[in-house]
Amino acid sequence: MDYPEKTVLLKNGKTCLLRRPEEKDAEMLLRFQKESSGETPYLVVGPEDIDWTAEQQVKRIERWNVSPDRLRLLAEVDGELAGVAVVYANNPQTRLRHRCSIDITLYKKFWSQGIGTALMGEILTAAGTAGYERAELEVVSANAPALALYRKFGFEATGTVPEAVKYNDGTYADFLFMTKRL
Repeated sequence: MDYPEKTVLLKNGKTCLLRRPEEKDAEMLLRFQKESSGETPYLVVGPEDIDWTAEQQVKRIERWNVSPDRLRLLAEVDGELAGVAVVYANNPQTRLRHRCSIDITLYKKFWSQGIGTALMGEILTAAGTAGYERAELEVVSANAPALALYRKFGFEATGTVPEAVKYNDGTYADFLFMTKRL
């Protein structure tokens, strides 16, 4: 999907640049994935799961940037990566092509500044422009800030996946499956 670079004003008066990643961002994205996944129990991927190389990340960036049905956006504040949002097709099957999945991840220090809101608005607009009719996501049921954001954009919980995540200490977390008609 195409995406023109944009700047949005945050709650704290700072500006946030929203843009697609470039090949030169591969190392930064790998670092973000490892660090952000270790900051919170709410992400499915843990730091131990990030084993891609910079070369693999470059190829992934290239694939995403030419795809008509996928978009990855970076949010930068003062030149620092603050978060990433993605939208992608759930399945290639004809009967399922109207559905897309959405994911947003922010560094913890950038929570509650309006970055998630900016990313969600942009990613949903892009999804609608790409022809998707329904956006879907899974969220850990205890993730109150994310739930508030998703509900603000009209997502509704349509199901629960009990014990969807198992942590290293043997405890579990449930997922809420949420959907929104675009």
